[in-house]
Amino acid sequence: DVVPRRTLVIIAVVVVLAVLGAVLAFALGGGDDGKDGGAKAAASSSASTKQDQGTGGGKGGGQRTDGASSASAATGSAPGTTAGTGASPSADGSGEADDSGKSGDSGSKGGGSAPAEKTRKAAQGYSIGLPKGWKYQTTGDAGDRYTGPDGQRLLVGWTSTPKDDPVADWQDQERYMRRSQYHKIRIGEVKYQHWKTADWEFTFTEDGTRYHTIDRGFVVNGHLGYGLMYTAKDAGWRGGLIQDTWKTLTESFTPKS
Repeated sequence: DVVPRRTLVIIAVVVVLAVLGAVLAFALGGGDDGKDGGAKAAASSSASTKQDQGTGGGKGGGQRTDGASSASAATGSAPGTTAGTGASPSADGSGEADDSGKSGDSGSKGGGSAPAEKTRKAAQGYSIGLPKGWKYQTTGDAGDRYTGPDGQRLLVGWTSTPKDDPVADWQDQERYMRRSQYHKIRIGEVKYQHWKTADWEFTFTEDGTRYHTIDRGFVVNGHLGYGLMYTAKDAGWRGGLIQDTWKTLTESFTPKS
């Protein structure tokens, strides 16, 4: 039987509308529960960190790191993005399995109460020392996610189009912050290695618990920026373990060469 041309046209229109509806639903719904933000933003300005599963949600392309609220100034993007201009983690997400056989006992011997127990070489090319109890979890659009004892987490994001001013990038990205009970502590330039760097520090509430985050964004060169977004429970933030862990993570970090 020959299907009338008018019927074929109607069917085609219905199919197009169905596809369009699916695309809009995905775009508006967001991914990862809309919790990727900080780290990516940071990475965007300097790098592009990705966010952890927090509540941040920006639109920028910065270097966010932990997914909590912002990324890192260096990545300078909206929470959930990397500071800079949307650095992206490994395009194929292959970083997820790059852990095997690539961790060693080397790492910084310092670190006070949280020295690096092993060093992980990521698929993107960077390496970082991990204290006892820390492990790599997965790689996503926001970057590489790591978890540590008692709810600690780290999001490492990167970008190939970092912004020149991490501080300005973080300030611009802050307007996209959407975390519950978000409170900014500071956004400012800090000395870190020999790179142009900025920290975005804040607190927020997640599932009834108050968390504290530092999203560090830094520009390694004109085509590479990173965001390190570290999050831990606010109640123990000033304790030696938390401070030593952050020190170990930042001092052991080595960018892609």
